[in-house]
Amino acid sequence: MSSGGNRRSEEMEIEDQKKRRRRVKQTLSLGERLKQMARKARETAELLPPGVEQAEQLRRAREAEAIADLDQFLRSPVRQDVPRSR
Repeated sequence: MSSGGNRRSEEMEIEDQKKRRRRVKQTLSLGERLKQMARKARETAELLPPGVEQAEQLRRAREAEAIADLDQFLRSPVRQDVPRSR
């Protein structure tokens, strides 16, 4: 058997491994992970001098908090209609 055939089977095996989903059992809820991410981003921003990097960390914190709030709203059992502006 040539080494070319063996190489092909190795390539196919690597492709199979790439296609498999890595499944991880989360120990924290999405909201908790987002709040944690926001807290870390704010802590990092506090250590940075004013500038682009600090602004980026603060933006990430605000986004994570907004998504966590949205997740909490969508999971709430009773949603009240939000009045829409006309």
